[in-house]
Amino acid sequence: MNDWQDYNLAKGGDKSAWKRLVDLHAQNLMRLAGMLTGSHDLAQDVVQEVMLELFRKPPKHQNGTLRGWLTTVTYHTALKWKKQYAGWSTLGKIDPPDVNLQPLAKLIRDDRNRGLLDIIHSLAETHREVLILRFYGDKSLEDIATLMDIPLGTVKSRLFYGVNHCRKLMKDKGLT
Repeated sequence: MNDWQDYNLAKGGDKSAWKRLVDLHAQNLMRLAGMLTGSHDLAQDVVQEVMLELFRKPPKHQNGTLRGWLTTVTYHTALKWKKQYAGWSTLGKIDPPDVNLQPLAKLIRDDRNRGLLDIIHSLAETHREVLILRFYGDKSLEDIATLMDIPLGTVKSRLFYGVNHCRKLMKDKGLT
């Protein structure tokens, strides 16, 4: 059974199909939203909103993959919410309790990955978005160009410079 079949069953009220979809996609969407927003809490909200949008505003067609649709909607929602909440002050970074950590939070807790996350977030936004979409959103270079509405050569250039900058900073910080 493919994702679209599960989606159609879930739309019809099949709870087990809904659970399969969430189990299959939520972790990857959390990772993508977390990388784009820089916030575990905001990433959870983004993923929840995307899953709700799947039923409120269903995809117009089922030609591509459901994962591709979810990734695209997550990308746009994460950027919109990041901009919307950018002016809000926080009371400091409060890590979620260890008991129920999501996989993304477990990765971020690891020092090496925390260092990598800091490095990725130090990139210029244009380089960071391409890097995150490619390696955390599993998007092809062509898909990134379409999604960001930029030429393919620009995507390749931003990815090249983003990766090289990350490598240099990882080496400088002893993370290689």
